[in-house]
Amino acid sequence: MENVTNAPTNKEEPVAAPNHTERIKSQVLAKIGKLPRLGRVEVSRHHGGKYRINIWEQPEPDRNLVVTIAARIRSSYYLTVSDTGEIIDSNPPLTKLCSSVVTCPPSSHTALTSGGCSPGLLS
Repeated sequence: MENVTNAPTNKEEPVAAPNHTERIKSQVLAKIGKLPRLGRVEVSRHHGGKYRINIWEQPEPDRNLVVTIAARIRSSYYLTVSDTGEIIDSNPPLTKLCSSVVTCPPSSHTALTSGGCSPGLLS
């Protein structure tokens, strides 16, 4: 039987991509503003500098309900992030958010979660 020696392979250990979760979270919150019923901000890293951000919102308390309504995703963004953790691009764009339901002056329009006003949907 031949004596075979295995030559050492020069496999490099894969370099872990930097985790910019906290930096991304603070940038997103600075751009969308302070939400009155913010539940949590969920940041999940995808491939190639891409991140999914979910903004969770607690429901508005309703004293007439016997059951508790669960938190819901208020907004969701797909971000492209640089190697240093700076947000390069966002889909949809990061803009200031108002609370879920806000009366829009001067008419009886109601602002929806998109930040726009629609006549009479929730008035």
